[in-house]
Formats: sequence, structure tokens, C-alpha cells
Amino acid sequence: MHNHSCSCKHHHHEMDHGERGIRFVFWLTVVTMAVEIFSGWIFGSMALLADGWHMASHAGAMAVAWFAYVWARRNADNPDLVFGAGKVNALAGFASAVGLVLVAVFMAVESFSRLLAPVAISFGPAILVAVLGLAVNLVSAWWLRDEDHAHSHDHNLKAAYIHVLADALTSILAIFALLGGKLYGLNWLDPLMGIVGALVIGRWAIGLLRETARVLLDHRADQGVHADILRRVEQKGEVRVRDLYVWNVGPRALAAHLTVEDTIPRPPEYYKDLVAEVAHLEHVTVEVHACPCPAENPAQNCPEPGHA
Repeated sequence: MHNHSCSCKHHHHEMDHGERGIRFVFWLTVVTMAVEIFSGWIFGSMALLADGWHMASHAGAMAVAWFAYVWARRNADNPDLVFGAGKVNALAGFASAVGLVLVAVFMAVESFSRLLAPVAISFGPAILVAVLGLAVNLVSAWWLRDEDHAHSHDHNLKAAYIHVLADALTSILAIFALLGGKLYGLNWLDPLMGIVGALVIGRWAIGLLRETARVLLDHRADQGVHADILRRVEQKGEVRVRDLYVWNVGPRALAAHLTVEDTIPRPPEYYKDLVAEVAHLEHVTVEVHACPCPAENPAQNCPEPGHA
């Protein structure tokens, strides 16, 4: 069943916006990544090098996200995918989050080693490259901005956006550390900012891992959606919901399984029509029982509403 209240045109607009943004940011990031990594090694800046390596992971994440959009578009009508191709979106977001965790670990380890064994830094050129990286990140963030709360549903786009924010953060920290070293001789700020950046990026990554894992593991949807379905099905007092399961199957896409009891059992389409206007509900399976169900307990009355 497709939910008529959720516009397919609006959904495709979101996916197109995401794919266009990812494609643009990917190529922009590849160029900037190469410049920052090369400059970091040449000028001896850990903060700048961390920014460049993180941008490398960011480019990889953009490639994964781009692939996910293309794959989902090409498999949108694949009959072998029971609930559609939407979960590739969360899978790509999960993979990107794992990449962020690995980058955070690398940044922390390398920064600690630079604290113990400082290296010479060419502050002037390193600052210029870090400013360039920040400018690129700001452009990328604007390009991937949250359009109509798209990040709340599109984990692929949200993962890409978090990568951009993480890049912007490491660029800001690199600039701060390099200025401190250049103006005040505080060379230890450079690796310290690498550690701070690693901690913040790690926290963002763990949050994204939790969100995407909920979708991949078919975690129960928001309780508000359950309450809405119960209200619509049981509003006339003739039908009782025995069991109800609602879960995410893609961006702005929900599936539901209902087991209902009715004094006068009707075709499943009748109950599907009752929930047709629930936001983003695209797949509904209904199991119908007589109330009370004689096969289970002839003496048992219908349960009270709202127990599911």
C-alpha cells in the first residue's frame, strides 16, 4: 500500500537534491584533500595533516553516498527488494560513520605521537592551506544544507553533512592551533587541537552509528506513529488492534504489520484505508481475526483498546 499523503514527487526531489549535492562536494573534496595532505607533510603541521586525512575519508564517504543514491535509483522498482531500496540509504550512512570512527582514532594516535615528539611547522603556508580547507567546507555545508528537514530522514545525506561539519571543525582547530604557534610559540596547540577534533568527530560518528543501526535492525518506529495508527483503527470501537509493528524501510518510508480483531471481519483493504493518511506509511500488512477468536479462546472478550 502506498500512502497518498506522502508525495512521491517530494520524495524524489529530496533524493535528487542529495545526489546533486554529493556529486558536487565529492569532486570539490578530492581536489582540496590532495592539496591539504601534500601541504601537511611538506609544512610539518599535524593539525593540517589531520584535516587533510579526514578530508580523504570525507571524499570516500562522498563516493559511498553517491553510489548509494545511484543504486537506490536504479533498483527503485526491483521486485526482489521486498520493501524497496530505501535501506541502502541507512547502510551508506552506517558505513560513513564507521569511517569517521576510524579517522578519529587515527587523528588521536597521530596527535599523541606529535605531542611526545614535536616536529617543525611552517606556519604561514600551513595557515593559508587550512583557510582554503575551511572555505571549501563552508561551501560544501551550504550545498548539503538541510532542505525541508531532509537530514531527519535521509541518513545518507546526514552522514555526508556530518563529514563536512567534521572537516570544517578540524579546519577551524587547525587555524587556531597554527596561529597560536606562529604568534605565541605554542607549538603544542597543533597536536592538542588534533586530539580535540578526534574527540568531537568520534562523538558525532557514534551518534550516527546509533541512528543508522536502528533503521538497519528494524527498530520500532516513533511511538507517536503507533498511537496515530491505533487511534485511526480503533476510533469507532468496532475494531481492536491485537498487535502492531511499525518500522523504517527507507527515508520517509514506514512499513507496518497489524493484527486486528473485528466483530464483523472485513477484507484487509478496509483496515488499510483507515491508516492510508498516516504520514510516510507506504507498506501495510493486515491480519484479520474474528472477535472473539473462537480458535483461541471462545470465552475471551475482545481486549481493551490501546493495548498493542
